[in-house]
Amino acid sequence: MIINFVGNFQTGYVGEQADQVHLAREMEALGHIVRRVPQDIWREYVLGSNEASWQDKLPIQADINIITKWDKFYDGRFIHELQTLSKAPVFYWCWDYMYDNGFPEWHEENVITSDLYLGNDVRCGKYTFTKNTYYFPFDVADGDLPQFQNKEKIYNVVFFGSCIPQGDRIAWLTEINKTHPVKIFSWNWQEWKDKGFDAEPAIYGIEFNKKVAESKIVLGFSVNPDTWGYWSNRVGKVLLAGGFLLYQYAPGMELFLRDGMEYFSSIEEANEKINYYLNNELEREQVASRGHHIAMDRFTSRARVEDLVILAHRFIKTKGKGWMI
Repeated sequence: MIINFVGNFQTGYVGEQADQVHLAREMEALGHIVRRVPQDIWREYVLGSNEASWQDKLPIQADINIITKWDKFYDGRFIHELQTLSKAPVFYWCWDYMYDNGFPEWHEENVITSDLYLGNDVRCGKYTFTKNTYYFPFDVADGDLPQFQNKEKIYNVVFFGSCIPQGDRIAWLTEINKTHPVKIFSWNWQEWKDKGFDAEPAIYGIEFNKKVAESKIVLGFSVNPDTWGYWSNRVGKVLLAGGFLLYQYAPGMELFLRDGMEYFSSIEEANEKINYYLNNELEREQVASRGHHIAMDRFTSRARVEDLVILAHRFIKTKGKGWMI
């Protein structure tokens, strides 16, 4: 296929390499032609600018378009123009939980204007304004990154995540930390430190994999643990790095992640399982091994792109008739 891919092909706002980089690479590795369209150039083009140097970076007539979430695409014209120029459907792909006392208006417009919204938050019950939503998670990692499963364990309990008020993470981690000290790596680490945690700046890529390999237990929380099929993309990253993941359960996890990780649904259960697995190394390693095999099969960017290609072909062949959640 010929694919126009509109997104960020550098680094994200927290300093991590944008996921679009390895997704586009895997699309090309499968034999597809990918036109990488930098999101800032596409925005300026739609708003009326057209530099001569942009010609090899603008969309072309294609089989499918993928455009990723960016709040600077502040209304539907950025998707509509892509549909018109390429003469092809547009998948609007987002890997965040977008509802927070309402959706951003720009997100609603982009969902409505797209031919199909791909997200892992579509079962939150709030997308009542449209029917063109499709569950398609993005909880994967770059499969080309090296893994370090045999490194010495120097951390008992680790959390890699932002200090944000949504969900249970701050309240529950505060309580867990009283019994089992939690080491935190986060882009806004100082906010965790101000709350009394042992916290350091976030690490990404190879360094993230090293830290996972040095950790006995990695804790995980989502923004909304009650939404079917929604969880952080750190799930795939931790499992692919060979880590033992203890995660706040969200419905649907048993279908995708099975027994490749452990789950908790209360502070008490989290503390019980931390204590158990810190003292049962063999079982901890067995769970991590199962998780790694599951991740290698289903949670690499290559695996997700293979899924995406099947989806795109079927959408094109059926013209998306009757597609909804």
